[in-house]
Amino acid sequence: MQVHLLAIGVLALAFLLGALRGINLGAVALVGGGAMVLLVTGKGVDELYAAFPADLFVLLIGVTFLFGIAAVNGTIEWVVDVLSRSVRGRASVMPWLLFLIAGVVTSLGALAPVVVGLVAPIGMRLAKKHGISPRLAGLMILHGACCGNFSPVNLLGATVNTTIERAGLDPNPIALFLANIGYNVMLGVVIYCFFGGLKLWRAERGTAALPITALAEPVTATASTTGTAGVTAAATSARMTAASPAGSGTPATDPAGTPDTPDAQPLTFDRIKGLTLAVIVAVGAIAMVGKVDLGILALSASVLLMVVAPKSSTGAAKRIAWDVVLLICGVVTYVGLLNEIGTIKFVGDAANSLGSPLATAFLICLIGAVVSAFASSAGIIAVLIPLAMPFLLSGQISVTGMAIAVAISATVVDSTPFSTIGAVVLSNADSEDRHYTYRGFLSWGALMVVTAPVLTMAFVLPGLL
Repeated sequence: MQVHLLAIGVLALAFLLGALRGINLGAVALVGGGAMVLLVTGKGVDELYAAFPADLFVLLIGVTFLFGIAAVNGTIEWVVDVLSRSVRGRASVMPWLLFLIAGVVTSLGALAPVVVGLVAPIGMRLAKKHGISPRLAGLMILHGACCGNFSPVNLLGATVNTTIERAGLDPNPIALFLANIGYNVMLGVVIYCFFGGLKLWRAERGTAALPITALAEPVTATASTTGTAGVTAAATSARMTAASPAGSGTPATDPAGTPDTPDAQPLTFDRIKGLTLAVIVAVGAIAMVGKVDLGILALSASVLLMVVAPKSSTGAAKRIAWDVVLLICGVVTYVGLLNEIGTIKFVGDAANSLGSPLATAFLICLIGAVVSAFASSAGIIAVLIPLAMPFLLSGQISVTGMAIAVAISATVVDSTPFSTIGAVVLSNADSEDRHYTYRGFLSWGALMVVTAPVLTMAFVLPGLL
């Protein structure tokens, strides 16, 4: 028992160091695992290496490499540009556009931090220009990215499904994916209504804005004193400015005298982007309906693109998310070691001793939500799913329902300013709006920590009835 408690303590220390000191959690977990096998268990370091997840390693390398190629050759930027032009500058639609862009790209397999890092700089600038609350734009980007987290071809989704499958249980990738989308779309509607989206919608139609609730936010940090007329004027002025050529004081017009838009610049779509997009779609389709290993499939697609167009793939290898590779592989290796020495079974038996499957499920989700608000969601999920395995193997609860509850609870809290993607969005807010945005993210993230473990029990209950 002392060994098990020490092993859990080392894991807790790793999370603490990762949260407070910014050290990669995977690196700390590997060091902790080495210390455990050499100093505590008396077993050789070969046991630590035997727990290394080679399949997840190839998966991480293959997927991030493929999207690295798509980033350097301009395919991702082209997709974002096409989607942006589809709304023709309507401020009330832009938050949902940002939500859609982030969701689509993460659903295709890109990591949420990568997607947010790409979309946030553009989205927050669009928000400032069009009089959109930075809280509204930022949260829509964050939860849009969360929508695609558990796509069967996304790393988080693949991690959950692979972990369940390796334990001898049957995962349900489509149910996990759709449930996560539904939950985040519901949150998107709430965010849009209470953080200024309805005000934008009413202002564009020239109607008087009705009071919402005390939770409603002004369109921007300074717009609350101007009233609806000020919002309308600001939005109109922003759109006029956006349509003006650089350095001019009046909006650009076409020969007919109609105000032009920045969408007038032609889109460039060459064969390389077309091939890259086709390859990504093919990889996703094959992975969803076939039995081909996603890691090998993505890595093969990456090599194919490099062979066909080597110049357009230059620098893609640098886009491989090595920090994420270290994070997930390090944590999974340590958890694998815990399984070997019996700590996983010890924790599972302790959880089962609560006597209530629902209480056990709620406790696991609550731990995931609280810890993930300050640490890596990928790392938390990599720990919680294996820790829940003895509980799931007992047959007392639905595997799919529990996977959905844990996955959602551990990721919707990424809207806190302490998470990786929350910090990325916050850093892209205008300096004068940053404190205002920070307070909004902090309040919303705290609400997610409290509500997610409770609401996700709705996925667990049907398996208990």
